[in-house]
Amino acid sequence: MSRWLRGDGIEIGALHVPLGLHRKARVRYVDRLTVDEQRRQYPELADKELAPVDVIGSAEDLSASDDGSLDFVVANHLLEHLEDPIAGLLEFARVLKPGGVLYLGLPDQRRTFDCERELTSVEHLLRDHEEGALSSRRDHYVEWARHVARVQPGELDSYVESYMSDEYSIHFHCWQPDTFLDFFVAVRKKFGLDFEVVAFAPPEKEDDVEFILVLAKGRSNGVRLPPGRPPSRLREVVLKSPLGPPLRSLRRASKRVRK
Repeated sequence: MSRWLRGDGIEIGALHVPLGLHRKARVRYVDRLTVDEQRRQYPELADKELAPVDVIGSAEDLSASDDGSLDFVVANHLLEHLEDPIAGLLEFARVLKPGGVLYLGLPDQRRTFDCERELTSVEHLLRDHEEGALSSRRDHYVEWARHVARVQPGELDSYVESYMSDEYSIHFHCWQPDTFLDFFVAVRKKFGLDFEVVAFAPPEKEDDVEFILVLAKGRSNGVRLPPGRPPSRLREVVLKSPLGPPLRSLRRASKRVRK
């Protein structure tokens, strides 16, 4: 899926797992924290190599990038960490060139530590964007503490207050592939989000924990293909398959008829 990513772009919040990119892709890494600050906030990553932070910023504030200046944006396992993912999507659309590509990798709620949490509704996400996410912030941390961190009731309040004070990055939202697509379609309609889905990969194996979407800015009258990929040659593929001889015979027969 990353073969869609060429030219100049950014990856946001890469931490210790930056996306592998094509040799023709030039990427800068964006994060709200410096590498030293990341190590303090995430001691569990002490022995991991972290991606360099080239730009201080966030998905909701990419002011270091001009309008229509980037060929691609990578948000790999990022959107679930945003309190207002709609603001993130709108900001991605702002900085991308026409035809620019957004790569989204998202955890499937059924296959991660979020499996006991409720899926985030479209209504909830629209409300948080329009009214501000502050009103639901504590609820998200409480849900995380109960269903992911398994904090005991007597320790819940102190845990939540500590994590909120540190602005620890949790999964604020949970999706499955179909519910995320429902969300995307609703946002595109309500806010005029100028993206179309050009590639989609749901979990295929038992140990797959993510689904991936590739979105392109603007609409195309034709079928978009990844850069550098030759046009499909279905006839050649079929003719080399076990179906080939009958098709060749059929083609010769059709020529005789035309004569």
